[in-house]
Amino acid sequence: MNSHPGPHSRAPLVAGPRIVATALCVLALGCSAGSGSPHNRLVAVHNALAALGMGMVGHVSEGSLGENNSVRIPVQVDAACYTFVAFGGGGVRDIDLTITDASNQRVAGDTSHDQQATVQHCFAARGAYTVAVRMAAGSGTYALSSWRGGAGGAATPGAAVAAGGGATGSTCSNPIAIQIGQTVTGDTSHSANNQTGSCHGEGEAPENVYSLQIERRQQITVSAEQDYDGALYIRSGCDDERSELACNDDQDDTRHSRVVAVLDPGTYYVFADGFADNRGNYTFTVTAADVPSPQDVCQNATALTLGHPISGSTANDVNVFQATCAQGARGPDRVYRFEVPQESRVQVAQESDYDGVLYMRRACADPTSEVACNDDVEDTQHSRINSIVPPGTYYLFSDGFTPTGSGNFTLEVNAVPVAGGGAPGDTCADAQAITAGASVEGDTLRARDDVQPPCAVQQDGYDVVYRLDVQNRSRVRLWFEHADIGQNAVIWLARACNASQANASIACRAGAVTEEHAIDQVVDRGQYYVVVDSTTARAFGRFRLRAQVEDVAALERACRAARPLTNHQTVTGTTAGDDHFQASCAGHTRSAENLYRIVLRRRSFVRLALTTTTHDGALYIRRDCTNATSEVACNDDAPDTRHSLVESTLDPGTYTVFVDGFAQGQNGAYSLEATITPQ
Repeated sequence: MNSHPGPHSRAPLVAGPRIVATALCVLALGCSAGSGSPHNRLVAVHNALAALGMGMVGHVSEGSLGENNSVRIPVQVDAACYTFVAFGGGGVRDIDLTITDASNQRVAGDTSHDQQATVQHCFAARGAYTVAVRMAAGSGTYALSSWRGGAGGAATPGAAVAAGGGATGSTCSNPIAIQIGQTVTGDTSHSANNQTGSCHGEGEAPENVYSLQIERRQQITVSAEQDYDGALYIRSGCDDERSELACNDDQDDTRHSRVVAVLDPGTYYVFADGFADNRGNYTFTVTAADVPSPQDVCQNATALTLGHPISGSTANDVNVFQATCAQGARGPDRVYRFEVPQESRVQVAQESDYDGVLYMRRACADPTSEVACNDDVEDTQHSRINSIVPPGTYYLFSDGFTPTGSGNFTLEVNAVPVAGGGAPGDTCADAQAITAGASVEGDTLRARDDVQPPCAVQQDGYDVVYRLDVQNRSRVRLWFEHADIGQNAVIWLARACNASQANASIACRAGAVTEEHAIDQVVDRGQYYVVVDSTTARAFGRFRLRAQVEDVAALERACRAARPLTNHQTVTGTTAGDDHFQASCAGHTRSAENLYRIVLRRRSFVRLALTTTTHDGALYIRRDCTNATSEVACNDDAPDTRHSLVESTLDPGTYTVFVDGFAQGQNGAYSLEATITPQ
C-alpha cells in the first residue's frame, strides 16, 4: 500500500522489542491506552504484528488535531487484508478511524470509545480508498500506520475485528474468516441484502457473512449487541437456506441476538443481519464449549428417588440430546435415571423458569428408545409425562425448547401400581365436595376405573368423583381450566353416581371441555355428582376443574329487568356490580353487564353499535335470556377495543341484548345505538 503523508510522516518503524501482549491488548480495544507517545506505542504494535506474520506498509502518519477535527489520508490498496491502527496522545479521549471508498461510502470503521482505534478490513479488489482520523473527544497528537496480512480478523483469538460492509463480508463469495474466542465489530449499513434467516421476517436488511472453522464437536454460542434491531443465524452451507442450524432475532430485547448450536467439525457461516430492513453497527463474540459424548453423560446420570422432588439448572450445560417433540428440544439438557420395580403408572412433573421440555427413554444414549415426550402442559413453564411402563431402568431428560432455553427447574417422579387405589374421590362413596365458584386441583394417577360415564367408551380411563350441593334452583357450569388428557377428557354431571339408575345422567361431555364448551345446565335444588374420566383406556393425569353455580332466580330477575330497546334509539349507561352472564366471545365476558330487550313482530335486520369510553366492551344477543346456548351473535372489537358491533337478521320474537366487558374487570360508561330494518 502506498500511503500519502498527512501533516508529516516518518520512515517505517524498526524500533527495538516490546511484548506482544501490548499489541494484542490494543487490538482487543479492551485496555487503557497506556503511557508513552503515540509513536512509541505504534513501535510495540509493529513488533507484535510482525511476529504474527503481518508486514507494515507505507509510512507512519503523525499530526495534531483539535476536537471534532479530522484529517483524510488517501491510500491505495491491493486485494488483501489490512490492519489500520491510530493512537491519540495526551489530551485525546476518543479517536475515531473510518475507511471510505472512491464514492465516499463508508466501508469500515471502529466503534470503540478510546484513545486508540483499530480497523481490520479485507479488500476485495485493488483500488483507491481514504482513511479518516477524527478527534471525537479531546485534542492532541495522533499517529496512524497500517499492516498487511491476516485473514479477516484471524490474527489472534480474542482480538476484536472491525469488519466492514460494502463488498467485503456481505456475500457468500467472500466471507470474513473468524475464530472461536473473537469479538467482532461491523456495520451492515452499506452491505448488500442477499440472504434471509428464518426468524427475522422478510425485508431488505443487508447482512455481513463470516466463515467459522470448527475442528472438533463443540457447542458454539454467538452473542451480539447491535445499535439496531438485529438478527443472527448460522448455516452449514452459505447459500443454502435449508442448511440453517440456528436463528435468533431478539434475545431479551431488539438490540441483542444470540444463537447456540452444537456443530461437528467443518466450516460454518455466521450471518449478522437485521429484522425487516434494519441495519447499523454491531459487535458479536464467538465462544465454544466442548460437548461430551452421550455415553459419558449417561454414565454419570444422577439417580432420582421416587416421590422426592429435586431441583437443578441447565444454565451451564450444553445440548447433547434431542427429542421427538418440541422441535427436537435443542436446549442445554440434564439427565437423570430412576428405577421402576414393577409395571407402574409413572408421572413426571417439571416446573421451570424457562420454556422447558421433558422426555423419557429406556436406553439413555438411544433416541429410538424414547417412551414419552412433553413440551407444554398448562403453560410453557410446565411439562408433564403420564405413562404406564414395565419394570426397569429409565432415563429422564430435562431440556429446553430453544437452543438458548435454559435455567432453573424442579422435577418430581411418582410411580404407583397399575391397579391404582387410594385416590381422594376414588369411589362414589368417598366423593369429594366441590366448592361452587372455586377451582379444584385433581389427579387420577392413583384412581381406579370405577364409573362408566354415558359419553365415554366401554374401556375408559381412571376416574374420580366429586359431590356438588345445590341450595337453590341454579345454573351449573362445569369445565376444565386444564387437563393433562386434553381432547380425551370427560365431565359427567349426574343425579346419582350409579349410571344404572334411571334418569341419573343430566349432561355428559367429552373432548376439549373448555369454558367455551362447558356443561351448562339448570338444575333444581339437591345433591349432584361430577365425574372426571377419560375416553382413553388406562389414561390418567392432573386436571383443574371449575364449577360455577348461579341462582336462577337472580338471573331471571335480571332478565325481567331488561330495558326495552327500539328502532333508532340510542341509550347510555354504565356497567357495574356483579357478573351474572357469560358469552362465547370476549374472554367469556366475566365483567358486569346491563340488559336490554328487543321485541320483533316480523323478520328484521338488527344492527347494534356499542361505544365505550373507558373500557373494553362487548356485545351479544340471546333468544332465551337465561340460556347461554341460545346466543345468536357476539362481538368484542369492531374495529378496536372501544367499539363493538352486532349485525344479524332475526326471526320474530323477543331477544335480550347484553352490554358487557371483555374478560374480567372491564366495566364503565357506554353508548348503544339500535337500528332495526324489517325485511
